[in-house]
Amino acid sequence: MLRRPILSSAILCLFLSLPCVAQDLVPFIRLSADEAAKAKQLAQTLKDATERSTKAKVAWEQFHQSYQSAHPDLRGLKFSDDFRLAIAQVDAYTPAVYQAATIELTAEERKKLESLHREMTESEQPLKQAEIAWKDFNYQLVVDHVGNLPTGGYSNVTLSSGKQVRIPAPWGVLVFTSDFKLAFPIGF
Repeated sequence: MLRRPILSSAILCLFLSLPCVAQDLVPFIRLSADEAAKAKQLAQTLKDATERSTKAKVAWEQFHQSYQSAHPDLRGLKFSDDFRLAIAQVDAYTPAVYQAATIELTAEERKKLESLHREMTESEQPLKQAEIAWKDFNYQLVVDHVGNLPTGGYSNVTLSSGKQVRIPAPWGVLVFTSDFKLAFPIGF
């Protein structure tokens, strides 16, 4: 008789240790047609701004690397903020006396450098704006569909409008389907 309760307890423990099917359920947000269209548009704007910014930074780096390669004796080459000089610190023979070597850029080099720098700085603002718009949209989507009452942990977030909202865990970062009709918390 004693074997039956022990065996029953062992079987019960085995079943309790098995993964629960409910753990495979994933919460999601079903976006309206307008929300999906807005998500798609914001994602495209962010993608375009990221590509522009990346392209500008790569062009700047390529110019810098080619100029550095043309002047290997000047390690850590930088450019002056008026785009007229290439500057590098050089080893000095006297301790505590720091020296720099300079090369005056040609008119063509100045023009190219100024143009690359302008594109790099001008591409940063649309990227920042696109990132903010994307985050605001994601947070507002969570507030609209999930609510901002925490069911466990939460994060306080301030939207670009100044409005403060609570984003319940695990909804801090969203993953979208390619058609932007569904959104899931990251790490589902």
